Amino acid sequence: MPYNSVGPRGSVRYEMASKMGHLPTTTNATIRERLALYKRPEKQFDATQIERLVCGVSDLDQPTSPKIRYVVAVDGSGHEIQEAFDRYPSTRVLYMQVAGVFINLQHLLDQPGQFVDPARIADAIESSVVSGFLPGSYLEHEEYADPQVAFRAEMFELFAQTEVQQRTLLDLLHEISKHGLEAQSTAAEHGFQLVTKCPNKDCDLHDPKAARPGIHVPWDQQGSCPKCEKPLWPTDALRIWEAFQPDASNGEALGRTHQLIEHLVLLGVALSFEELSPKMLQQTAFICDGDLAIFGQAARFQRCLRGAWQALGMRARAKGHQPPIVIGVAKSGYPVEHLHGIRRFIERRQLMRLDHEYMTGRLRISSLDETYFGRKLFYHAEDGQLLCITILPDTDVAYDTKREAPDPKQPTPPEDLSLPGRFTALRRTLDALDLLGTRLYDDALIPVSLAHHWAAYPLANAERVLRVLTEQALGKTEKS
Repeated sequence: MPYNSVGPRGSVRYEMASKMGHLPTTTNATIRERLALYKRPEKQFDATQIERLVCGVSDLDQPTSPKIRYVVAVDGSGHEIQEAFDRYPSTRVLYMQVAGVFINLQHLLDQPGQFVDPARIADAIESSVVSGFLPGSYLEHEEYADPQVAFRAEMFELFAQTEVQQRTLLDLLHEISKHGLEAQSTAAEHGFQLVTKCPNKDCDLHDPKAARPGIHVPWDQQGSCPKCEKPLWPTDALRIWEAFQPDASNGEALGRTHQLIEHLVLLGVALSFEELSPKMLQQTAFICDGDLAIFGQAARFQRCLRGAWQALGMRARAKGHQPPIVIGVAKSGYPVEHLHGIRRFIERRQLMRLDHEYMTGRLRISSLDETYFGRKLFYHAEDGQLLCITILPDTDVAYDTKREAPDPKQPTPPEDLSLPGRFTALRRTLDALDLLGTRLYDDALIPVSLAHHWAAYPLANAERVLRVLTEQALGKTEKS
C-alpha cells in the first residue's frame, strides 16, 4: 500500500513502489517450476477438430444482396475518477461515454489507391457522444442517505434523460422487455417493469424466491415496494446496484452499465432507421464493440435484446426486405488470442464455426445460455485480418446447453446450433467485413476504430445528447 503526502498546493501525492522491484517475480524458481506442470496453449491445438469446423465463404448458399452501404458502430468507455473532492482521494465518481458513428461506405471506399483519404473519412462520418454520471464510493447524497439508494436513483435519471433518436434509454429498456420471459413480457405490455427482488436487505421481498414472479414497477417513473414501501425504480430490474460498493472501487458496476447502454443505443438507431427508411435498414450493418452478450447482473436482458433484434428482422422480411446485419466484434480476450494461435489452419476468406464442444471444451467459455444473444465464430478476412465476431441467429436462441451438450443416455447426437443455416445473413456479414478492415490497429474494423476514437478520453463537447444519426443525415444519404 503506498504512502501519501500533501503537496504545497494541497494535492495528494502517492509514493509508489518501483516497478523494477517486481521483475524478479518473472524469473522466480518456484513460479517457473510450477508453470512447468501446465501446457502451453498451442500444444493443445487439434488440427482435425479445427478443420471439421472450417468452411469457405463461397460455400455458403446464402443471399449476397443487397450490399451493405452504411455502417453504424458503437463503442463505450468508462472511467472511475478518484478525488471527486479536493483532499479526499477516496471520494469517487463514475463517468462514461458511449459514442456512435454512422458511416456512408460509398463515400469512404469509392476512391482510387490503397489507403483511405482522411478527408473522405471526415465526409463519410456522422458521429455523436453521450456522457453519463453515476456516484462512486464515499459520496453522500443530499436526499438519499444510503449510498446504494443514491446510486439507484442516479441510474434511473441517466436512463430517463439520455435520448437516442428521440427515444430515451428508459423507452428502449421498456421496449426490449416486451421480448423477455412471459412474466416480464406481460408486465411490459401492461406498462410495468418487472423487478425480481427488492433492494432493501431488510425486506421480505429481498429474497428473489419470495418476490416471484416479481415486483411490478411503473416502467417510466418511481414506484415503491408493496412490502416495505421503500422507493423502487424501473432500472432496478437490471440489478446492477448489486455490484455497487459504497466504500470500494465500482469499476464493475460502471462497466456493466455502459455495456448495456451500448447495446440499447445500437438498437435505438436501428429502430429509428426502420421508421424513417426501411429500405435503408437492409443496407446497414450495426456493429458493437465487444460480444453480442450481456454479462453480470443484467444478463437476463440478453434474451430481451435478442428478441427485439429478431422481431426487427421479421418485420423487415414481412416487407420483402433482408434483415439488417448485426455484429459484435471482440478485440481482446482468450478466444481472440486462440484465433491468432490457430490462424495457420484457417485460410483467408474462411470461417470457423464454434460448436458447443469447442466453446466449452477448448475455449472454456461457460454460461453461454445466460449471457450470449449472438453466436461466436472466427473469420480470416480477405485482407488477412483475424476477426472474432458474434452474429445474431434468425430465430431461436444463440446457445442451448440442454440441446447441444452430449448426453450419454440419449442415442441421438445433440443438436448443432452453430450451423450456418441458422444465420441467413452470414454471407452478407462476411462480405461486409472484408470491406471494413483497417491497418490503424491489428485485426480492427474502421467503424469500430472510429467509435473508439470518439469514446476515448479526452473528448471535447462530451455533454452532447447522443444523436448518432439525425433525420437530416438520413434524408441526405437516401438521395445519394
